[in-house]
Amino acid sequence: MPESELDDLVQAIYDSALNPDNWKQTLEKLRVHLNDSAINLIGLDVTVFDTPFIYTSNIPADYGEEYQAHWFEQDPWVKAAARQKLGIGGKTLMGNMLVDPRELRRSAFYNDWLADQDIKDVLSSNLWQQGARQPDEPRMVLCFFRNLSAEDFQSSDLEKLQRLAHHLNRAFQIATRLGLLERGNAFKQSIFDDINQATFLLDEQRKILQANPAAQHLISTKPNLVKLRNGRIAGLGQRTFPILDAGFDSARRGIPAHIAFECIRPNGCADTGTARLVRIDELPSFGLPSPAIRFLLMIKHSDAINEDALKSFCGLFKLSRAEQCVLRELMGDATPEEIAQRQGTSLNTIRTHLKNIRRKTGVHRMTELVRMALAATRAL
Repeated sequence: MPESELDDLVQAIYDSALNPDNWKQTLEKLRVHLNDSAINLIGLDVTVFDTPFIYTSNIPADYGEEYQAHWFEQDPWVKAAARQKLGIGGKTLMGNMLVDPRELRRSAFYNDWLADQDIKDVLSSNLWQQGARQPDEPRMVLCFFRNLSAEDFQSSDLEKLQRLAHHLNRAFQIATRLGLLERGNAFKQSIFDDINQATFLLDEQRKILQANPAAQHLISTKPNLVKLRNGRIAGLGQRTFPILDAGFDSARRGIPAHIAFECIRPNGCADTGTARLVRIDELPSFGLPSPAIRFLLMIKHSDAINEDALKSFCGLFKLSRAEQCVLRELMGDATPEEIAQRQGTSLNTIRTHLKNIRRKTGVHRMTELVRMALAATRAL
């Protein structure tokens, strides 16, 4: 590897330590420069989840659950590393240092798992953080794989990864010490919160793990639109196409589901809209192993409001923060009495806000005010 190329990779590793969102791109660069067909990053701290994979590339993520059953039980490379006491932190190893390639190809594990994944050889580095728990105990194993048609790993490949493993260890240590992994996660959370569409993060049992502000508002103002049961999404509206179960089955297979739904209000009007359901397998920031299947449910209904447009609309008429809150509630079909109850204030205070809103906007009837606001702020 030319020194300039090595310098670029080292720089990318330390850039990722300071910006966890770059790890995926950095690991892909390592895979390409090592001329490998696949990669995975395994979290050894993971003990209660269905898969040990933190990150995979060119290995189907749903294979992680089956691989977990083999972990420390049937994997010949892992068994050999433990037997030869080579599984300690800081070691970089080639597959043939652990297992004779001919013996590997005769093993049940090879035929049951590796051949289907088009894998025949591994180059791995046991990453660890000094001073954490046991000094020589790895926290992660970074594995690169060669496919069946490629050459086996050579000592030159081992030397390449050895030169980079030291920097990988330091990068993870820096990120952990400075708390940047957590900050990276907080950054992701801020992006999640800023999505205008009502967005839910769900586990496989449809339990709500996170709901952005738009989703929380939807739940509070349209309880019949998103049906909840014990903190889980039980349904959308009164009818959907396809049915919600079919949508989750599709998303679970990696095929995004588009769901149309309808809900009839007590006044006979209908709320209609669409939802998009996608499966998430990869973790945006390392150090926070995510084991199980996650789903993103993004809802766009006919009454969805573009928050940026609403902010501009309120700014145009110089509405106060309290007046904006009242207008937002009106646009959700709340009555003045309901607004007063939700905000914990008097009905007279709400009526004063409404009077000021009508004066500032020049609209005298409340129905006209709501119609104008909805027309100006309807989500695209």
